Amino acid sequence: MAHIQTQAEWEEEMSKKILTFVWQELYFDLRFLEPALSAFTYKRMDGLLSFATDGMNLYFSAEWLLRVFEKNSAFLNRAYLHTVFHCLFRQLWQVGNRNVRLFNIACDIAVEYTIDSMDKGSTKRILSWIRTQMYDSLKKEETGVSAAILYRRLSTYSEEKIEALEREFYTDSHIFWPKEEEMQSPALVSAKNSWDKRA
Repeated sequence: MAHIQTQAEWEEEMSKKILTFVWQELYFDLRFLEPALSAFTYKRMDGLLSFATDGMNLYFSAEWLLRVFEKNSAFLNRAYLHTVFHCLFRQLWQVGNRNVRLFNIACDIAVEYTIDSMDKGSTKRILSWIRTQMYDSLKKEETGVSAAILYRRLSTYSEEKIEALEREFYTDSHIFWPKEEEMQSPALVSAKNSWDKRA
């Protein structure tokens, strides 16, 4: 008797197909990033509302992935690349003694600015007023765009402005980014070294 596929098995199969499709979309536009795009092991984790990574795995919820793919598949391209860039820029390992919330926002802005500056078909989006204002101000300062520079800038902003930027630039979850006390674990050191080589 033929095996009847369960809902969970179907979701797993569809998730793999979607992630392969996203990978291909990005690869066709950004072949030079192939080692970085292929770095993750995919791990299903129900309940997530975005991608997340610890530098080794790309965590996703099948329900979220299927829903977003149906409504806005192009967002998944951006979200995948966004998470890759966090690792390429080694932001997961740079938090230190900084305010975690502000550093997370700074990292998201730096990554989104990079993606928008690349102007690739697979990740192109219309820029909102908030993004346009932020990018214009970054270009005027001519200090470069890094999470560290953005962090210093954010520390001077009002709570209202920080909340607006947080909503605008949030793309993936940072819940698995290593804590300071975990930084020296062999697995995390190995992951960081691997991303250093890819970068």
